[in-house]
Amino acid sequence: MSNTVALNNERHRHLRIITARGAEYGEGTHLVPVVANELRNLVLEYPVCISKDPNNGHFSLCALLGFEPDENLYLRKNNWDAQYIPMHIRRQPFMVGYRKPQAGPGEGRGAVITVDLASKRVNSADGSEEGERLFDKDGNHTPFMRQMSDLLGQLISGMESTTAFLKTLSDNDLIEPAHINVQFASGEQKRFEGLYTVNEDKLQKLDANTLVQMHQHGYLQAAYWLAASMGHVRKLIQRKNQP
Repeated sequence: MSNTVALNNERHRHLRIITARGAEYGEGTHLVPVVANELRNLVLEYPVCISKDPNNGHFSLCALLGFEPDENLYLRKNNWDAQYIPMHIRRQPFMVGYRKPQAGPGEGRGAVITVDLASKRVNSADGSEEGERLFDKDGNHTPFMRQMSDLLGQLISGMESTTAFLKTLSDNDLIEPAHINVQFASGEQKRFEGLYTVNEDKLQKLDANTLVQMHQHGYLQAAYWLAASMGHVRKLIQRKNQP
């Protein structure tokens, strides 16, 4: 169970964050949320799909890391066999939260960095040297914490751009089911449902004005990246077949 609190330079002065990789830190997952502004790096290594929330119908982006729950075929013991690790993985155990709006005119929600104190990455042992410190002796952010703050800023910005990108795809009827049929070396065959990709035929047939608008926002290139990345499913099968 998580224990997420707003980060405080007094109460959390001596916290350290373990930066090692591994399934014990929640990295053993077959699907990980991603954002549009990291697509350029993601599509070089991962199949990137669109998922749909069954409760509200909202679309989101995700990288496919394996074929079974808790299976990350890019994770080799304590190392990622990839040049790029998704931001959602790297930001752990931090996230951005929002304070409740204060009474009064012009008062909105204030963004704050939160930390999950229940995460195995959090080392709260007094005097321990394991992990990266968040604050120096004066309560200022360490270089590590500044990097994490910047990463969270990129992630929040990316979530907004991802929503706009996927809305454009949906509005133009460009999202279609990704029928993933795989056969492993053992002879086992599986069909995976519930994931979506871009319909390239419809993308190519868009009218000129829509194509120009999508190009101006960077959506056209991102759509082609998304469709092409599904070719990495073959690489996932190869990883699955490795002893």
